[in-house]
Amino acid sequence: MRTLERDNMGVKIGGRQIHRLRFADDIVIITPDISQTERMLVDFDKACGRIGLRLNLKKTMFMKNGLISFAPLKLNGTNISECSSYVYLGREIDMMNDLSPELSRSKRDERRRRKNERLGELSRASRM
Repeated sequence: MRTLERDNMGVKIGGRQIHRLRFADDIVIITPDISQTERMLVDFDKACGRIGLRLNLKKTMFMKNGLISFAPLKLNGTNISECSSYVYLGREIDMMNDLSPELSRSKRDERRRRKNERLGELSRASRM
């Protein structure tokens, strides 16, 4: 994957050229236009193939901001689905910077956690 380092691709953030975020099998490719995204995706797919991995195109999605005009994103002739938001490392991300879905998710998760804690306490109390 180190062969995919590209100083001339991606977007500049804080003076550094950023072109992807990686964590285990969750990868985000960041580019200023669809054609650059396609080139990076092809290179990434080839690098994966060299080590026996394949991209799951059913799970692969792309998201764009309003500055990018509509253009389909394809890899090896297969259309990649566009989404308006996605969950990356447990956080919901969207291009509108709308935090309400994430706050709702956090509240649901907190209620679930508290319910599980109460059930655990009841279970421990019943064993005494």
